[in-house]
Amino acid sequence: MSTPASTRQRSVVAPSRRPRRTQSERRRTTRRALLDATAASLIDHGFAGTTTTAICARAGVSQGTLFKHFTSKALLLGAAAEHLYDQLTERFVDQFEALEQPDNQSDDQRIDRALELLWQVFQSDEFGASVELEIAARTDPTLRAVLGRVPTRHGDRVRQQSALLFPRAVGHPSFDRTIDLVLEVMVGMAVSHIADPGPEHYRLLLDDVTDLARQAWASTLAVPSTDLVDTPSSPVDPVRTS
Repeated sequence: MSTPASTRQRSVVAPSRRPRRTQSERRRTTRRALLDATAASLIDHGFAGTTTTAICARAGVSQGTLFKHFTSKALLLGAAAEHLYDQLTERFVDQFEALEQPDNQSDDQRIDRALELLWQVFQSDEFGASVELEIAARTDPTLRAVLGRVPTRHGDRVRQQSALLFPRAVGHPSFDRTIDLVLEVMVGMAVSHIADPGPEHYRLLLDDVTDLARQAWASTLAVPSTDLVDTPSSPVDPVRTS
């Protein structure tokens, strides 16, 4: 005869408790949510349509919480610009890592593929949003001060990745100037592409930029390392990726 249910001993398993997050972890999570929401709003609605009310609604936080993390909208937008460039640079690095692997590619083929990948990054919504911020900073001194050298720092990361991709050219002044030239040309192409996205025009421009990069690469390798002379840094601000 079975034991009545009322007298059975039941094995009770205490529910496992997730470790409570620290205040620092909660702050990081909220800050990341605000940056993600700001970046998404800039991409979807542009600078003019990105209000603190819209950002808070996306992030699921109050206005009070937002201003605990960022004391002004300009500071939030500056941090969002850094966030956007982080996303762009990580995408660029991830795509370039495949090109670093030893294979049967010639230098010219590697240059072709590298510039194709870079152009894809410059056509992204994230880059378009970052351009809007920089244009808005022209007439907004506070935003301009906050943005500071954010684009320049991320341009430096592109140069570092290029050095990993083409290690034989490291230390050649012409290589650094070529990277700067490619970046500046692509910035202009990308800005024009926002209003005039006709693919054929930019395909021809990309081909021209690629030819220039190939010629510069060949010229760089033609100079023996013993012939290189240290040259002073240019007074011109480094090329940006924006």
